[in-house]
Parts: sequence; structure tokens; C-alpha cells
Amino acid sequence: MTAELEYLAYAMERYRAAKGMSPAEVAALFRERGLSQVVVDNYYLYHIESAEHMIADLDHWLETGSHLDAAW
Repeated sequence: MTAELEYLAYAMERYRAAKGMSPAEVAALFRERGLSQVVVDNYYLYHIESAEHMIADLDHWLETGSHLDAAW
């Protein structure tokens, strides 16, 4: 397994716990809304940030289709 996919599993678990979702709910959300690809594409940024920042960025992505920091 690549580092990016390992981080995706971590990100999904942290997002699930923060939002009180079931594993099936978070898997469906990440698949249907493209969050899995967002996490993989931004691995090099997310893995050095706090999980809270990653979660906030994913929430912002869901709302707007863009990252919190437009420079990303």
C-alpha cells in the first residue's frame, strides 16, 4: 500500500470520528463526492498539517469545490 492510500484510510477514520459517521457513511461520502481523490491529490500538504485542518479543508471543499487556501 502506498503512503497516499495509507493516509487516505487515516483521513477517512479521522473524518468519520469528527463527524460521528459510520464507516459505511464516510466511505460513501468520500466515494460519491470525490473526497478520496482530493485527499490523495493533497497528501503532501495534508500529512504535514493537523487532522483538524484537513477536516476543515474537506468540509470547505464539500461546500465550495475549492480549498480553504486558494494558493493550494
